[in-house]
Amino acid sequence: MKILLTGARGNLGSQLLSIFKSAGHEVIATEREELDITDEAAVHKFVIEARPDVIVNGAAYNFVDKIEDEAIYPIAYAINALGPKYLADAGLKIDALIVHYSTDYVFAGTQVDGYKEDDATAPISKYGETKVAGEQFVINSGANYLILRLSKIFGPAGTSAVAKPGFVDLMIQLAATKPELKIVDEEVGMPSYTVDIAAETLCLISSNTPSGIYHLVNPGPGVTWYQFAEEIFAIKPSPTPRIPVSASVFPRPAARPSYAMLLNTKLPPLRTRTAALTEYLNVANQS
Repeated sequence: MKILLTGARGNLGSQLLSIFKSAGHEVIATEREELDITDEAAVHKFVIEARPDVIVNGAAYNFVDKIEDEAIYPIAYAINALGPKYLADAGLKIDALIVHYSTDYVFAGTQVDGYKEDDATAPISKYGETKVAGEQFVINSGANYLILRLSKIFGPAGTSAVAKPGFVDLMIQLAATKPELKIVDEEVGMPSYTVDIAAETLCLISSNTPSGIYHLVNPGPGVTWYQFAEEIFAIKPSPTPRIPVSASVFPRPAARPSYAMLLNTKLPPLRTRTAALTEYLNVANQS
């Protein structure tokens, strides 16, 4: 199978690249230098010449607060909405499967019990708006597609210059250098492991999965950032005090969904978050 992968050096993209290659697939790995997904003509030319069987879009602009800036929003919209549209439109021409990643930020965050795949989207941030637009472009393209929604991913750092440090690594680093940690005890979500997301992506594209939206999360109770930190330190203990605080202590331009647990009602469950986090902390992140 020939796979075109965008965002190949990001946190998720790096794991996708590794698992696709390990499985023996031919991977055309790209970042913006090789393929600018916001350039419609370039995308169509690249896709039609390469003729991949699957297009996996790991590219995204996810600096959530920056996107609230009216000068940055068009850049984010181009990457998060128009890029998926161009890839899907080009993929339709060669009958390629489109795999696109989305986010829990497409929801308003008012459903305390979480969101199923077919629940109505209602983003409360500009970032969420761009991701909803990207989903709709892919759905309406006419191509075969898998939209995989993710939540608060963690795992090994990507090699891209703009790859953001993950929350797990950040907590470990700060606990080693700070006298105490103030951690937001709001924004309930479902932190999930990029290694498992990549492995499940490979399974889905190898098994003729029907077109649709899927929630790809490690099962476990919904947690706030503070609660997730406590899970981290339960596995990798630290004497550094942790103090739960309101989100108002760290004011940010973009609103976040208060309750955004993604409920997987379509796929066999991944391993639990506890099992995934334990592996990451004790094997992949030894120190």
